[in-house]
Formats: sequence, C-alpha cells, structure tokens
Amino acid sequence: MEDYSAKLTAEPFLYNETKIIATYLLNGEDEELLKKKNVEENLIKYKSLKSVTRVNSPIFRRINIMDREMLEDFIYSDIENSKFILLYAIMKTDKLVRDFVLEIYKDKLLMRKEYIEKFDIDNWYEEKCILSNTLKERTESTANKLKQVIMKILLDSGLVEKDKKRFKIIKPLLKEKYIRMLDKNGDIEFAKAIGGLL
Repeated sequence: MEDYSAKLTAEPFLYNETKIIATYLLNGEDEELLKKKNVEENLIKYKSLKSVTRVNSPIFRRINIMDREMLEDFIYSDIENSKFILLYAIMKTDKLVRDFVLEIYKDKLLMRKEYIEKFDIDNWYEEKCILSNTLKERTESTANKLKQVIMKILLDSGLVEKDKKRFKIIKPLLKEKYIRMLDKNGDIEFAKAIGGLL
C-alpha cells in the first residue's frame, strides 16, 4: 500500500502561483525551462528565493495532472470552478488530502451534516497513523501542521468556511463540464466526493 507523505506541510493551496505558471505553459513555454525560469526570475513574485524553490515542485506536479482542456478551464473559467480544478489536482498528487475529502468531507455531505469538527479531523488522523509509518513517526507539531494545511486547502478551495473552532461545510454546485472532465480521467469518485453526488 502506498504510504502517506508529510510533504504537504510545505505545500498549501497555491492558487495564484499555480495560475501564473499554468498561463506560461498554456502559452507554449517549455516546462523544464519554465521550472528554472521561475526560480531564476521569481515569476510568482515571492519575497524569498528559498520559498520559490520550495513551492516550484508542487506547482508543476499539480499542473502535470491537467490536460490541455483542464488547463484552459483552470485559467479561464470562473474562480469557483478554477479552484475545484486545482483541488482535483491536489487530490491526485497528495494521498492525505484525497483520503480526507473521500472519507470525511464526502461522508459529511452525504449524511447532510453541517460541520466538520476538530474531533473528526483528529480521529481521522489518528486512524491514518495506525496505517502509516510515515505519519506515526512525525512529531506532534508536524501532525498539527498537516491537519491545518488539509483544512486550509478545503477553505481555500471553497468547500468549507471557518466557524470558530469548526468548519462549516459548503456544498458546491459542480459544473457539468467539470464532472465530465473528471469522469474522462477515470476519477468520477472525486467529483462525487467534492459535490456530494451519489
């Protein structure tokens, strides 16, 4: 079984950054040259070069999930749909986010629950630690950071809103085209999970 990774602690949603790089790619820039160019010229306008280098890898990993049609939709469709495309790319490249959406978010939607509580997140993470040596070996501060980043990704993608110490679930209305694109990629279960579709 594929183990979980803790790399997510340094890989937030990165919506604007991914959109900048995706636009260069769609305009015909070579991917390998663009990776170097982003580090050398700081295309994403970060304060420190170290930060640019750190996020370069997840940006390109996520973009590589998108075919041309999805890339165009990511850049040119409305912000809500664009964010769902990025969420899909994150779910495809990070098992922790994928499983949280498939196991917690989807269940809450289907059971018509209004909130994801802190104990839902903690209990789910504890279960994952039983299955994963990588997670089991992490410090408590790394564990907390991973849980924070997962919820921040859900917040930034528009699936939840922060409500004091818990998260209010926002059931999205997915576009037909989005559902069709995921279906074409063999990932209809992702669309079902995000949109609470049966």
